[in-house]
Amino acid sequence: MLAVKKIRNQSPKYYENDKFEKFLGIESTEIVYNNRYNDDYYRYEPTSYSGLICAFDELDKEISCHDRLVDFGCGKGRVLFYVNQRFRCEVCGVEVDEELYEAALDNRSFYNTRFRGMAEKIEIINGKAEEYEIRPEDTVFYFFNPFDISIFTQVIDHIMESVRDHSRRVLVMMYYPKEEYRNYMKYNKFKLYKLIKLPTYEQDWDEKVVVYEYGSAPSPGEFDIYDHESPFIY
Repeated sequence: MLAVKKIRNQSPKYYENDKFEKFLGIESTEIVYNNRYNDDYYRYEPTSYSGLICAFDELDKEISCHDRLVDFGCGKGRVLFYVNQRFRCEVCGVEVDEELYEAALDNRSFYNTRFRGMAEKIEIINGKAEEYEIRPEDTVFYFFNPFDISIFTQVIDHIMESVRDHSRRVLVMMYYPKEEYRNYMKYNKFKLYKLIKLPTYEQDWDEKVVVYEYGSAPSPGEFDIYDHESPFIY
């Protein structure tokens, strides 16, 4: 099965959104400016496919079918479907806006017609990010400035608590990161793992994905939540 990756010697900035929307069988392009919940949650704007391709190319050896990615403020689910299709891993989207949540469910149904059975690994939750209970199998967390710093700090605190209770290494990805987000990560001693410059970085220095690392893999003899066979053959 094909996966959406960078084409050799071709810059992702030339990729067209509609091409990949059609490939995934979804519709996630429209920006939703009005916030139907409250001022602490920001507008929905999808990460560009060129940004996703560049970011996950850099993490291609870090993420596998054994991981589980959580996208906070997932909107219509673009990140979920891209990551699920590329890595065959479980993904979870948390979206507070009910209309966006319904749109993501519709996209999951359309996606399933293109990639039979893959939708079983896609969970979409209608709820507040700060109320999401971090699971031991959650290993990658994605943010595109979805909400106010007061909510972000609660989510990060829950991630740290989960890592303390269930020892593992996690990655936190932040696209177009806010300075106050980054300061909180530094304050809590998250390790800066990688800074990924996107194709338009020279025009806008915020066009980057900052990846943080926290925790460590279980030591030998500890319970390994990834110790199971993959249903996919490569």
